[in-house]
Amino acid sequence: MKRIWLIFTLFAVLAGNLSAGQTEASVFLWKDGKSGYRIILPSKYENQGIRLYLHQAAERLQSAIKEASGVVMPIAEEDSLDAKTPAIFIGNTLEAQRQGIIPASLPDFSYLIAVRNGNVFLCGNDRHGFGSRKSESYVQYILGSVKAVVVFMENYLGTRFLYPGEVGTSTPRSAGLSVPEGLSQKRTPMLNYAAGRNYELMYDYANNNFGKGAYWSYGGHSYYSAVPVRKYGKAHPEYFIMQGGKRDITHGHLCISNPAVQKLIYREMLRRLDGGAEVVQLAQTDGYVTCECDECRKFGNTDDPAEKLWILHRQLAEKLKQDRPGKKVMIIAYAPTWEPPRTFQEFPGNVIIELCRYDRKTFEQWSKIKGICGFTAYVYNWGEYPMPGITAKRTPAFCARQIRLFAANRIRGIYRCGFGEAMGMEGPAYYVYGKLLDDPLQKPETLADEFYRSAFQEAAVPMQIFYRQLFERLEAFSVQEENHALPGSNPRVLLGAVYAPDALEIMEKNLTLAENLAVSPKVKKRLELVRREFDYTRNLAVCIHLYNAYRLMPDWHSFNRLGEWIEARNRMLNSWYDTENRMKPVPGWPEIRFMGNVARGMALNNGRLIAQLGAPFTWNIKMLRDKKILPGAKRKQLTVKKAAGPITAVDFTQGAWSQAQWHELNNIQLGTISEKTSFKVIYDSENIYFGIVTELPEQRKVRGVGQDGEAYCQDCIEIFLDPFGFREKFFHFVYNPVPGSRYDAVFGMIEDPLHPLYKREDISWNGQWEIISKREKNLWTSFVRIPFRELGVRTPGSGDRWNFNLGRQAFLSASMKWNGELSLWSPNLETMRMDSPDAFGEAVFE
Repeated sequence: MKRIWLIFTLFAVLAGNLSAGQTEASVFLWKDGKSGYRIILPSKYENQGIRLYLHQAAERLQSAIKEASGVVMPIAEEDSLDAKTPAIFIGNTLEAQRQGIIPASLPDFSYLIAVRNGNVFLCGNDRHGFGSRKSESYVQYILGSVKAVVVFMENYLGTRFLYPGEVGTSTPRSAGLSVPEGLSQKRTPMLNYAAGRNYELMYDYANNNFGKGAYWSYGGHSYYSAVPVRKYGKAHPEYFIMQGGKRDITHGHLCISNPAVQKLIYREMLRRLDGGAEVVQLAQTDGYVTCECDECRKFGNTDDPAEKLWILHRQLAEKLKQDRPGKKVMIIAYAPTWEPPRTFQEFPGNVIIELCRYDRKTFEQWSKIKGICGFTAYVYNWGEYPMPGITAKRTPAFCARQIRLFAANRIRGIYRCGFGEAMGMEGPAYYVYGKLLDDPLQKPETLADEFYRSAFQEAAVPMQIFYRQLFERLEAFSVQEENHALPGSNPRVLLGAVYAPDALEIMEKNLTLAENLAVSPKVKKRLELVRREFDYTRNLAVCIHLYNAYRLMPDWHSFNRLGEWIEARNRMLNSWYDTENRMKPVPGWPEIRFMGNVARGMALNNGRLIAQLGAPFTWNIKMLRDKKILPGAKRKQLTVKKAAGPITAVDFTQGAWSQAQWHELNNIQLGTISEKTSFKVIYDSENIYFGIVTELPEQRKVRGVGQDGEAYCQDCIEIFLDPFGFREKFFHFVYNPVPGSRYDAVFGMIEDPLHPLYKREDISWNGQWEIISKREKNLWTSFVRIPFRELGVRTPGSGDRWNFNLGRQAFLSASMKWNGELSLWSPNLETMRMDSPDAFGEAVFE
């Protein structure tokens, strides 16, 4: 704690955080509803974007003064000012310069609030982050004057920027406002880089999410821009990784030992720095894959892919230090470079490290590396991908722990990879996070209480109870996550625990009470947002509780009760989206991006990656009722016969096949099918075998697509094997009735939730398995042999169980390229996906 205080004080002192030359004289800006003041802006600007944003800040200041006092202060530019008229001067005005105030001397997002001769000056060094004259989004600017305006509004008017937009801003009534003559308050914010998910000018500046500053950030990965596949993929495949003896441009991974590639990466760095940036991001591709060429194997004299990257990136930083003194490179520490380098202990002094892991252990590791001039953090607090999905995720206490850790470890920038998707339910946590960046030593509970009073006013007491109940439940999740102790990865379990029936009851009761107490139009509008999000969350939780009850007792009574809530959920979601499945704006509050404006499919699953829920939210309730199907009431099962006798390739009536039973495929959701498929399955000490016969008209053409082409976009057989038994990892085999036209992949082996292939298939896995096919008389007969060694498992013993499925896609016409007729042995009653592990049946070995 002492270290945090010293570091934070250092920021303040270095920036001149003083009240100098103050006297007892006071300057009244208004009193008893009267004022002679104006709001004055500069008449000249280097960039018209600065004019736009300073005018926006002036208008919000004007609005707040009117809300507080009823006074409407005129806004004008300086060339129309009567020199005798007192004013609030915003920006680099001539009058500020006459008073000895030099805004251009202020670094980064520093600001000055000063009172001279009865005038108020709100100043910063306003400029485009890269010196451009082009008018762009405010996140491309450094607007210290805007920061001065919001701090002045907060400290002197009592304004609170609670949510984006005018609806989200509150200023209390006041009979008068005075400021001390001679005031001089100067300060440099903790951050000089605050990027990611931005909302609107005043909310973001008030909550320290103001923009990129002078950093050029790619949002995570610079390699794609340095060596784009669309430009170099065909002409220079040697720029991209070698895998299995062939160059692969599919995902843009680079051959980092190639001198031409290194030059392109460096050229991109110089392009951004020479374009005006002070710092440029350097970051490898997402889901980084190492090149297997001989030169890459030798590169850096190490076998460690992470060390190869660190060595290359340090070389680029060293060259940059020589070629562009004073400029900096921000190197990402992200898979596989999560941890500091081990082959060297010092960078050349122009390096900022962008941390994607930022716990105490990580900071301790980095403290041993020299030549680093600072850190930034790429934070994963929010977004639709953490386990709670679109619902609330963080607590005020969590925010305090993180910001204090950052303040103690030289974090000067934050990139928010997701933010603001739950403004109603999580608004207090967002507010606490932003305010702690002004002063990490503030108490989070005090800031949260300030939010409740300002946001809900006459309805503050029940809303305080509402949020305390929510944050008490979420805090357990936060602590477990920080300590890497989450009990499993099922979001249904987490959401069911957080939103237990007693919690829902308390929250509903107090939200209803707050709605009944609300009088102010702004308070009512804010409660409407909370209600909308809470209704979504409550419905989600009730569905989870009813689903758990159904799983314990899968009968029609349980199903119908669950189905009613799922159908109500679907109606609710439909009301929020237009006919093109785009999220409708929140009525009367355009600045709010409700649920982050996610696509409807993502809302249906409550998010993506580890947040995806699936069943029962994807069920077709009407179809299940009509067909009188109770999903999951009984799992399908077959016996894998042990081979006794010769195993023939295409005659499945002789030898070892004669004792095996035929199994039929049905429509994926038990509807009708046009082309039937039957199969047998046997095994011996080394392999599992499939004999498959399916209808396939002779006139239907099927083209070869080679290894790992789009075999699944035409007539094909698909086999899914999960020998592990947990429905989390499986092998996927697809083939067509054309020699060599096949696809294989593995699912679930990648456990990093931030990896782009997390919970997706990894087609880089290529197994050695055999297919023999023949077509005749409108039939396609195929034999498949898959060695156990290719799956990394031993020969199954008697009674062993694998999760398994076998499917067929039949493309009955040319127009069905992406929508073939789907048939499956163990039907998927939840979605139209063949690869759903929840739908797998069981294969029991004889």
